[in-house]
Amino acid sequence: MSGTVSIRMILRAVGYAFGIPSSKIRSLRRTGDLCQPRHAVCLLAREMTTLTFPAIGRLLGDRDHTSIMHGADKGQALRDSDPDFARRLATAREMILAELARADRWQDADAVAAAERVMGAADPWRAAIDLSVDEVVAVAARAVALEHVAAGTYRLLAQLDELRRCAERPRDGDARDRIAELEPAAAALSDALAEALQGLGYEYAEPADEPTSEPKDETDGQA
Repeated sequence: MSGTVSIRMILRAVGYAFGIPSSKIRSLRRTGDLCQPRHAVCLLAREMTTLTFPAIGRLLGDRDHTSIMHGADKGQALRDSDPDFARRLATAREMILAELARADRWQDADAVAAAERVMGAADPWRAAIDLSVDEVVAVAARAVALEHVAAGTYRLLAQLDELRRCAERPRDGDARDRIAELEPAAAALSDALAEALQGLGYEYAEPADEPTSEPKDETDGQA
């Protein structure tokens, strides 16, 4: 088995197990449906990584370390008392271990730093030769991922443009039917793009007027 468990791996696995995009779990949203997934992430991060609570908090949207500690404790309590939570947690853990078994060393290389080092050098060709194999593969993997994001973004823009044109014909039954088809498709694609960008290290910007039904502890939805 190679590699180490990362917060990104945990977020992906928990998102799958609970049926919620990992970008939303990491976001600053405070809705009740995100509480248990966040508890699961905190617990798995405590049990499967060597990261400190402050480090975990920073990687989970710059949360306070006390929120991470409380979330892990809540996750442990839920595992002992809630069979459904325990089953989902086990599913996430199995996914993480399966991914870990396939992990390659290049995943730890900083693709952006390597690319910036090459492009900022006086002689980019020589700088590129000096890259490690892991860095070369990491840069290639990031380029492929960004290409997929670009293609998805183009599809989303096309869908939004068609939605706008259909909305200009409110009396047209065909246009209304097309809107009903396009809206969920655009929403799903938007979520997928947000999750992909989150996985590449980009921050998810939350709207300023997001409802705040959750208390200070950002991993819990109960007072």
